[in-house]
Amino acid sequence: MLRSEHSLAEIDFRRRTIQPDRLMRERDSAYIDAVDACLNLYRNSIGEARQEIHRGVADVLSSVPGCPPKRIAAFCKLFDDSARYEANGRAASALRCRVFEAASPLHPIVSQREGIFEHDLASARQIVCEAVGLSWPEIESRMFADVIELQRLQEFDDKLTPIDWLSAYNMAQTQAALYRATSVRIDAWSDFKTIARHAKLARLMHRIDKIDRPEPGFRFQLDGAGSCLRETTRYGIGFAKLLPKLLTCRRWQLSARVLGPNHQVLRLDVSPKDRLRSPLQPEDDFDSEFERQVDAAWQRNPPPAWRLERESELLVRGQTVLTPDFVLRHDDGRKIFLEVIGFWTPEYLRDKSERMRGWLDGGQQDRRDRWLLMFPKKPSERAEKIAEVLTLSFLLFDPKQAPSEWIAAVESKQ
Repeated sequence: MLRSEHSLAEIDFRRRTIQPDRLMRERDSAYIDAVDACLNLYRNSIGEARQEIHRGVADVLSSVPGCPPKRIAAFCKLFDDSARYEANGRAASALRCRVFEAASPLHPIVSQREGIFEHDLASARQIVCEAVGLSWPEIESRMFADVIELQRLQEFDDKLTPIDWLSAYNMAQTQAALYRATSVRIDAWSDFKTIARHAKLARLMHRIDKIDRPEPGFRFQLDGAGSCLRETTRYGIGFAKLLPKLLTCRRWQLSARVLGPNHQVLRLDVSPKDRLRSPLQPEDDFDSEFERQVDAAWQRNPPPAWRLERESELLVRGQTVLTPDFVLRHDDGRKIFLEVIGFWTPEYLRDKSERMRGWLDGGQQDRRDRWLLMFPKKPSERAEKIAEVLTLSFLLFDPKQAPSEWIAAVESKQ
């Protein structure tokens, strides 16, 4: 991720919008060759100081017409994130002490011996090297390894192509713009569970509401605990951390409230139409092979007027979100939440039981909504006992069983 000083954006004060800097493949094609040259520079600079490598990157990118210094600094930061530099502060400090202790009796040191000046630079270096046990090039490379600019490159991960680096730059600039965000709104029509889970991992608080336009979905209002006291940007890092995962989702729109110059409120809009690319992979359609088997059994013989939806509902109670694995939905509005429990530990079952009990006791569910727990053929006694305690219907999964029997097991308990 970039730092705040690398952020580059265009602000429209009339519309009060902010647009992060973006490089387009066709419009900015000159950057493809320039970035390729920078990658070659990093590959061939093992053992070189960071400041020398950055100077080389600046020489390459400054040859591209209109390339601002902030863009050069941003690329250097991104390249460095894929590099490993020698950084041993304690060893460097200890080495400096040994060098200075060995050199102090030799002062004054002159370029050539003359009169009372007995120690020239070459002989002084030789004495210091013998005292320290290192060659002079080794001393030079290690003595200031705790100074960031003088750290020497040890390794560079060059798996990405120049096009990938342009995509990484575009996403990183959008993240940097989010550092100044005070709140974020996400309207989503798919991948609800992924958004809710990663908002929680980013330590963000959420309010989730249903929306109907342009189609049924959910609205996520994200901020933090301190937002109720004052307008703050302290959660901007959390918003930025959420973005890479959000980019792997489908059918969403993000609108952020961003503080601009002089605390002017600006709006940042992002959606899949911006064609930003994430380095992360989309999540699998199913969390387990058992879920895949349940879905396949339904698809072989779906009951009339019923459809199976994967993670299409969010059940929200405060900051707790429960996402049923499947929803069996009838054309008349009836719903059956199907929770698939294929692998468990006692701790997992206890946590699952507490969360489901919290929702069931909350009285927030529609009276027509029903639950069905699906276990493998050989569940544990503890699993069946939890289903009984929750007073929920449960079945042992049989791939030969018709899905209509799943529905009958629930409706017979009404």
